[in-house]
Formats: sequence, C-alpha cells, structure tokens
Amino acid sequence: MKIKEAVRLTGLTRKAIYYYEQAGLLAPATDSSNQYRIYTSDDIERLRYIRTLRRLGMPIRDIQTMLQHPEQAVSLLRKQLTRIETAASELEHCRNALSVLIEAAEQAPEDGGRSRIREADLWADAAEQERKRRDDYMRRKLMELFPGTMGKFMALHFGAFLHEPLAGEDKESAWKRLVDYVDGIEPFDIPPALAAQIDRMSEAEIEEAAAAYRESLQRFISPTEPEYESLKEEMRRQAEQFGKLPFNREQVALTRQLKDSLDRAGFYDVFVEQMRILSADYRNYLETLGRLQRDLNLRYDDYGMLTI
Repeated sequence: MKIKEAVRLTGLTRKAIYYYEQAGLLAPATDSSNQYRIYTSDDIERLRYIRTLRRLGMPIRDIQTMLQHPEQAVSLLRKQLTRIETAASELEHCRNALSVLIEAAEQAPEDGGRSRIREADLWADAAEQERKRRDDYMRRKLMELFPGTMGKFMALHFGAFLHEPLAGEDKESAWKRLVDYVDGIEPFDIPPALAAQIDRMSEAEIEEAAAAYRESLQRFISPTEPEYESLKEEMRRQAEQFGKLPFNREQVALTRQLKDSLDRAGFYDVFVEQMRILSADYRNYLETLGRLQRDLNLRYDDYGMLTI
C-alpha cells in the first residue's frame, strides 16, 4: 500500500512516517517503476507500535533500541515508567505547594499567600529533587537559570547531551561549578545573526531542536569500527566540498567569531570540562571528534575554512 493508506491506517501524518524512516525505525520497500514507497502490513503494525510508544513519551532512541533489540524492551519500558512516576510525584509536590499558597491567599487576600511561603518552599524543594531525576532536568534548568539568549544558546548546543539525571556527588559538584562559572562570566558575544535566530525560538522549539540535534549526533557517540570508517569517509568528502560552497564561508566566519569569543571567556576550559563529567555521551562524542581530526588532519585554515 502507498503512503496515503499508511496514514489512514495508523493515524500518523506523512511527515511523522517520513521522520521515523529517516531515524531508522522503518525501512519500507520502494516501487522500482516510480520510486513510491510500498508499505506492508508488517510496516503498518510497526508504525502503530511506534505511535503507541511515542504517545507514552518514549524517546526515539529508546524505541530504536527496542526495535533492534527486543530483549531490552522490558528494561526500557520500566525506564519510561520511572520517568512518568517521577513526573507524577513532582506534580504532586507542586500541587501541594500551590494549595498552601491558595489557602493562605484566601485567608489573607492582601498578602497573596506570602505568609506561608516557607511552607510552600518545602514542597517546591521536594519537587525540585524529583525534577533532578528527570532526563531533561539540566537542559531545562539552563533556560530557567539564564533566561534569554545565553540560556537558549547553551540549551540548544549542549542540551543535546544533557539527558542524564543529575545524580551523584560528582555530577552535583560539576553542575554547581558549571552554573557558578556561567553566572560569573562577562556576557560573550554571540554573532548578531545567530543571536537573532535563537531569540526567535520558543523554549518548546529549543527542546525540539535539541532533540533533533541529539538524534543527528548518535553516529558520533561510541560508533563501531565499521560505523567509524563510514563516518570518516563521509567527513572526508564533506571537508573536500566545504570550501567550494560560498555560503559555507559565511557560516564558518560566524562559527570562528563565536569560538574566539568563547575562548577569551575561558568557556572551553571550565564549561566543557564540567560537561565531560555531566554527560557520558559528550565524552564519547569528543573522543570520536578528536579521532576524526587526527585521522583526517582536519583543521581550519587562516581564512576559517575547514581543510584536510
């Protein structure tokens, strides 16, 4: 059957189905005469399975693992159940805090609930502790602690790696050092064009972009040797073509401008080192990048162009 029928039978949009294909969750056959996708009954059942898991909040990467390794389904489903239970507990604490403030405000409308703010804070603290157990805690917290362009920038570019709970003394300490550092540095210069683009994005769009970025980076995180060799060849071709496209010069100029600004602020010496502690994926990502740079001798020339 064709895409129109697949949409009807699954309740998914065309774009959702195409996205799942690009993410490697589905591989329908193609009609050689017209290149149209042909979906089988097995494909439809697979899409329904994916749809159900997504409606339950299951991350794409976990669904991909479940499809490739069904024996891991129980542990991943339990992991998602824990996420939901944590969120439910967090909301219950928030409900209690709000109930305290509402009760106080009803009794003394003139103070708006301030007379019982300490009691409400205890519930809010309990909610914060539950929140730390969530995969997205650090990414969301960056936007809360640093409202505006800086918080969005960090959530967008580093949030893709911040999908581990904030648990353990090492992580707690690294998180405190990271927050203290960012809070104390002078504002760094984000190129105006990039800043304007980030400013236009809502928090929901930042979350969506960070998730998409995370999916695109999976190949760089602990690749197998065959995957690494394929990635290396792809990077070689991209580097060879990079300087031939005029718009790349503008993009690299913006990147270099931002990197120089961050270097002057000591950003990579402090922030990046804390990121290594907070995210195993980030450590693996940097390791793969370093290996690619060494194997391909990648560098930026004096004009800011990527070369081999």
